[in-house]
Amino acid sequence: MVSQPSVITKPLAAILCRSFSAVVAGLLLVASADVPALALAKMDTHTINSALVYGMKNQRAGLSDLLGPNWIEGSNGSLLNVYSPFMMLAAKAAKAGLSRKPSKSDLEKARKRFGKDVAFYSDTKNRIQVKFAVSFYGDSPTFAKNYTARIVGFGRGREFDLKPAKQNLDLQADPVSGGQSGASYEAINAYYFNFADLVDLQEFKLVLESPNGPPLEFSMKNDRLY
Repeated sequence: MVSQPSVITKPLAAILCRSFSAVVAGLLLVASADVPALALAKMDTHTINSALVYGMKNQRAGLSDLLGPNWIEGSNGSLLNVYSPFMMLAAKAAKAGLSRKPSKSDLEKARKRFGKDVAFYSDTKNRIQVKFAVSFYGDSPTFAKNYTARIVGFGRGREFDLKPAKQNLDLQADPVSGGQSGASYEAINAYYFNFADLVDLQEFKLVLESPNGPPLEFSMKNDRLY
């Protein structure tokens, strides 16, 4: 199984105070790289190469700029990072220390360095997953374990209500001071959905629900994700 990059969060104040110029800079970085039309496109040779090139070109970008539209801010200080197969490869290439102006030979070096990942994503028999990592706040150290997740949406004339294939719940949240709405703890839960179950979606929401806390929703469009 391919290893997953860990989510990196920003302090809430930094998220809310991100300047307009930083956003513009992030969009320019995104526009300068070779990216597919859809995040959940088939991971063929072109898409795999595009992910590696995108990562190499953006090695000096912060995580929010690298993730681009895969970095989604919700209500009450919550934050979602979406790691599609494209972004999994791009995030690794962004730490590779290779050329930031990749040539054909640089791309070949990247494909060799991440040969196991390339082979995994290229094999249609593998059960590839998309990781949804959510950072959010609560009022007890165990609040996050009570949250369940599902994806609701539509595409190709159908409605979808999907459950994660697996999940990693934060069983002991970290204490924080001055959390959103006075919350005392911050947790990170990760939910994994099968790639094959998501490819036909057009617009969808990741919905987190708990009997002991408010629901959270993150709205997305496939053609805006990487």
